[in-house]
Amino acid sequence: MMKYKWLHKNESERLILFFNGWSCDEHPFKAIGDGGNDVLMVYDYRDLALPNQVIEAMEHYQSVSVVAWSFGVWVAQVALEPLKNNLERTIAVNGTGAPVDKALGIPPPIAMGTLSGLNDRNLQKFQRRMFCTQQQWMQFRGNQPIRPMDEVKDELFLLLQHVKVQKLTGDFYDTAFIGSCDLIFPTTNQHNYWKDKATVIELEHGHFCFYEFENWEKLIHLTK
Repeated sequence: MMKYKWLHKNESERLILFFNGWSCDEHPFKAIGDGGNDVLMVYDYRDLALPNQVIEAMEHYQSVSVVAWSFGVWVAQVALEPLKNNLERTIAVNGTGAPVDKALGIPPPIAMGTLSGLNDRNLQKFQRRMFCTQQQWMQFRGNQPIRPMDEVKDELFLLLQHVKVQKLTGDFYDTAFIGSCDLIFPTTNQHNYWKDKATVIELEHGHFCFYEFENWEKLIHLTK
């Protein structure tokens, strides 16, 4: 099963369910306030089963919105498609429903190359490419994910296998945020994918854009 962790839990009536990206955990998101929401994060996609505790938690809120980032965009649709009608908003951030694809996601040679060359040094290079500015990169470096390399490598290997066999059906997302200088999911490919599928909001940021939002409510507010 995926892992989950509460980023904020203050007995709000509104829940944001956040599907994190590959190789990440809660640490990079500590500086982002709740904005009046409870925020529950899921991550580690070696197994795509959504924990029962997460499904049960969703039932206690008046509204549930989904924010999914990077590879989490694909994972969230796989996991939550049957529950789509129970969700207030569904927001994709710098990812697509075709995460390994020459024209719609990460080109396959790049995805496979990331896996085959993965080590601590190359993971840090990957993380640096998520940012357009040195300032945000340094903020991330001060709050880097803490996950074992063997776990991170297994996660990417299994995600690439999952994507081959699990096909998406129908549209799931209302809104797609696209970074104008995303070097992980190429900006053009994201536009290709989301055309006629969701309302597109382009942000002048790289792959990791969360430090532009002081809290989760401001991120959600962009969709209103």
